[in-house]
Amino acid sequence: MRATDSVSASPDQPEGARPASGGLLDLLSVAAVVLDADGRIVLWSPQAEELFGYSADEALGRFAGRLLVQERHLELVGRLFAQVMAGKGGSSWAGVFPMRHRDGSTRLVEFRNMRLEDDRKDLYALGLATDQETLRKVERDLALSTRLVAQSPIGLAVVDTDLRYVTVNPALERINGLSAAEHVGRSVHEALPFLDTEAIESAMRQVLATGVPILDQESVGRTPADPDHENTWSVSFYRLEASNGKVLGVAASVVDVSDRRRATVEAAQGRQRLAVVADASIRIGTTLDLDETARELADVSVPQLADVAAVDVLDSVLNGRSAATARTGPAVFRALAVASAYPSEAVRAADPPGEVARYEADRLVTQCVNTGRPVRVST
Repeated sequence: MRATDSVSASPDQPEGARPASGGLLDLLSVAAVVLDADGRIVLWSPQAEELFGYSADEALGRFAGRLLVQERHLELVGRLFAQVMAGKGGSSWAGVFPMRHRDGSTRLVEFRNMRLEDDRKDLYALGLATDQETLRKVERDLALSTRLVAQSPIGLAVVDTDLRYVTVNPALERINGLSAAEHVGRSVHEALPFLDTEAIESAMRQVLATGVPILDQESVGRTPADPDHENTWSVSFYRLEASNGKVLGVAASVVDVSDRRRATVEAAQGRQRLAVVADASIRIGTTLDLDETARELADVSVPQLADVAAVDVLDSVLNGRSAATARTGPAVFRALAVASAYPSEAVRAADPPGEVARYEADRLVTQCVNTGRPVRVST
């Protein structure tokens, strides 16, 4: 086999043995060059041709130093080569070296050089090389990605194709109240049994199968981070793919929107209260008839404010006598209206319209009119 030959996997090879492209090694385009003990090139990979510009026919059999190194660097290269071949420094050398390209330009190349020995005790030098600029860009991107994930205030997680956690960031650790170690390797159901994991895993499987992201899916529950309160999260899922299209898993972003949800609920309640007031201003007082006004008041209260509403008025007021500003003792009421959202025991307990009833001073309705203050009882 020549150095420029490629290897193809047959269809019956296991998945792990199939060739893949688009990975990190392809991104770095790592070149392999083998020199014999005299420093001649005996193996030359296609990536070496891409990196240095020389074809295999142009490179094989040539002295590497004379082909790839500027004249002023030959002495240093000779010493480094001798060091590797002599087994000094662990029989390897790593560093950056200016190399000459076929077009005459000089490029900084990151090297990993090591000594090889075959079955006949012959020695060779293997050089693995990649363009330094490309390598530094990958290193910067990886470092930046790591910092962005680690410092993000949004909870981030990656699960593999079996829906098992691969990584989580510190924000998600805080949200779930679980360390990264308590996530990694576990399924969503195993790590988060306190949530509706069936819905979460179903969404992940859908994204994994279709590649279509799911955005802003609401999830509600309690976690060890805040077991006493129900929280709301906005969760988004999207499929992760390598540059060659291989599906790697699913990424999830989690944002705590509990405050936003509470504000939305409170705003909705406020709008509802305003609507009730507006409705009441239109419906109540359409006539001077007291019984009709009482019915309007009861109807406005149900069902927006209450399941059952009753309007009772002091009988003395209906008979033309003014109510005292401060009262004590029992009171006599006349029922004017009753409204209910549905049949209940409370409706049957209320006095029917037109009926007069006397209540002692300890009754809540009597306390209300005697003090002039509302009475509210929690049940």
